[in-house]
Amino acid sequence: MYLELKKVSTHNLKGFDVKIPLNKLVVVTGPSGSGKSSLVFDTLATLAEARFKQLKDIGQPLTPLTQTKGLLSGVVPPVIALSQGVRDWFLYKNVSEILGLFSIISFLFYEKGKIKCPQCGSLNFFHTLRDLIFWYNSLPENTKFYFLLPLPESTPQALSYLISLGYTRFFINEREFDLSEEEPPGSVKSLYLLLDRMVKEEKGLSRFLENIRVAQNINRGTIILKLFEGESFFFNLSHFCFQCGTFLLKEISRCKLCRGLGYKERKPCERCQGLKLEAHYLESELFSTTLREIYSFTLKEFKLFFEKNLSSLERETFQNVFVLLEKAAYFEIDNLKLSTPVFELSLGERKLLEILTLFSFDLRGVLYLLDEPTLGLDEKKRKKLLTLIRELMAMGNSFIVVEHDLEFIREADFVIELGPGGGEKGGYLLYALPKKEYLKNKNTLIYPYLTRDPSFEKRPISKKEYIEITLKGKPIKILKEGINLFYGETGKGVTKNLRKLTELLKSQGYNLYEGEEFFSLRGEQFLIEYLGIWEALREILVNLPEAKTKGLLKRHFSFHTPEGQCPSCKGKGYKRTEMENYVFKNLCEECFGKGLNYEVLNLTYKGYKLFELLDFSVEEAFSLFSNVYTIKEILYTLIELNLSYLRLAQRFSELSGGEKLRVELARRLKKREKMDFLVLYFPFQGLSIRDLEDLSKFLRKLNLKGITIIMRETHPLASKISDQIIENIE
Repeated sequence: MYLELKKVSTHNLKGFDVKIPLNKLVVVTGPSGSGKSSLVFDTLATLAEARFKQLKDIGQPLTPLTQTKGLLSGVVPPVIALSQGVRDWFLYKNVSEILGLFSIISFLFYEKGKIKCPQCGSLNFFHTLRDLIFWYNSLPENTKFYFLLPLPESTPQALSYLISLGYTRFFINEREFDLSEEEPPGSVKSLYLLLDRMVKEEKGLSRFLENIRVAQNINRGTIILKLFEGESFFFNLSHFCFQCGTFLLKEISRCKLCRGLGYKERKPCERCQGLKLEAHYLESELFSTTLREIYSFTLKEFKLFFEKNLSSLERETFQNVFVLLEKAAYFEIDNLKLSTPVFELSLGERKLLEILTLFSFDLRGVLYLLDEPTLGLDEKKRKKLLTLIRELMAMGNSFIVVEHDLEFIREADFVIELGPGGGEKGGYLLYALPKKEYLKNKNTLIYPYLTRDPSFEKRPISKKEYIEITLKGKPIKILKEGINLFYGETGKGVTKNLRKLTELLKSQGYNLYEGEEFFSLRGEQFLIEYLGIWEALREILVNLPEAKTKGLLKRHFSFHTPEGQCPSCKGKGYKRTEMENYVFKNLCEECFGKGLNYEVLNLTYKGYKLFELLDFSVEEAFSLFSNVYTIKEILYTLIELNLSYLRLAQRFSELSGGEKLRVELARRLKKREKMDFLVLYFPFQGLSIRDLEDLSKFLRKLNLKGITIIMRETHPLASKISDQIIENIE
């Protein structure tokens, strides 16, 4: 079976047709920016989603997808897509919330938990009418029992009031008394209202339910059912403390001091210590274990706790939770605590949590679209991921994976290669072949690397100098002016240790730039603005004679001020339209997507109108601004990073993950302060082998400038590019 895409021209794709087999592992590869994500996510995933939306809204007029250019035909299974990078989870969200365990604990607590009263400290268990009916129905026929009500007050006045209402029978000191006929004993140790003497029989349920209704009127539904043989069963239908009468909410209440966030400025809340709940809820119990202890469990401990306390029926109900926890053990991240917040997780741990949530449901006949699922995973876990994918394929699922990892390509059933370059130089379908044919083809991107390692330049260091530093009580040697790989298994605290190392280096007075492990680029921002080129350019433009004649000031050269913005699109470059559950972004016809007003766009610089200049590639702009050092410098950095094809007015939403990472690196390096260390987290993200060779050359140039590089990377080729490997200290 196949699905077929025809005339695909989304973003930089060049209008090709491609047939993709189903029930196979299909790998899409190619240089960064060649259109892989445009094909798989912006075209295939969008068109597949549109089909199901149209099925849902059957009878509604068909709405064209203006941003997605292509036709989808053939068998189209339900599609689940996991895009590049990691999800932008809220920083203080924790592991239990990500995996859905928080809501499961809350549900079980509501059903079976004991809530601690904040006033008197007693534990209270609340029941439902269903619990009482179940108890009654489970009794053997003809079983006799007392229907007793504990009394909120046992003063003579309270007893007199009940007697006046006709309730004269009481259960005092384990014996029946009718106070209309006899006096109570002098010493009262226990006293209950005897509402009824009952026998379990087929017609007795209605009488039992009526007694419950009366109990709710007398004492809010606190009931003791005592068998004639002696055993007692306590039920509480009210939401009031049994001891002191304080009203209690059974639903878990979040900490009021931190508003349930658990943290403030990445420091644990003083009251809940990062556990997010009110103090009395943390001391409340589920299966004789406090919620404080439960939320401090690791995933491994929680699985054992879950297995121990659930009935066989409940285990079946929560089967998907057990599958999820088993997969956490499979990927060796079951050492994570339920309370661990997102900001303490490494990129690999976050990626694995995404994979767990995606693959823990028993789905069949699904098409999974994954973009670089190996991101942040060490070699061992990459192999485990491949094994898991094969298991899911055996269940009738299909996979299309955007990947650069040679091992993944070797394991594929079918390979699609796009290229030959990035941006406008890419977007061509080069190959769509079964794996065996693809690996034999000498013209493919990866063929040269099947028999040899990539040619990563090694810097000859005649005399190696090291910086020694103590981390967690053990000495670490960092090679000066070289590339140091900080290596260790995913989930073993590698990233956390590297962060500690950077803090130690800073404390010793080194000038250090630390790249971000997760960066969220502003998707609607123009490249020229984000890189700071626009700031330098408008200094030139505002001083042009033409600009002065028109009375244009700095504020007229801004994407964010009313004077500078295009009045039609308000500086966005597009117009947003919503129709029938679809959102369209159409190019603004007034500013041609540039976001600036007409007067500014029509200024002329060196023979070019500004609206023409903004469409220049980095390479073209480098020639134009060869005499403007501040602009030329950053453009040259982009060219060195093999991004010469990017356009100045390109948006971040149009960039691939590999392009975004390198653009971010270029922006950070434009600062002119002296830099001793450059710390990079997963710099290989989104890069093909050819891109890695270019990155290697760029990093070597930084070494020649006296910069020492430390990087956290799990890519199989990371050790080949490095001069020194620093093993993680567990």
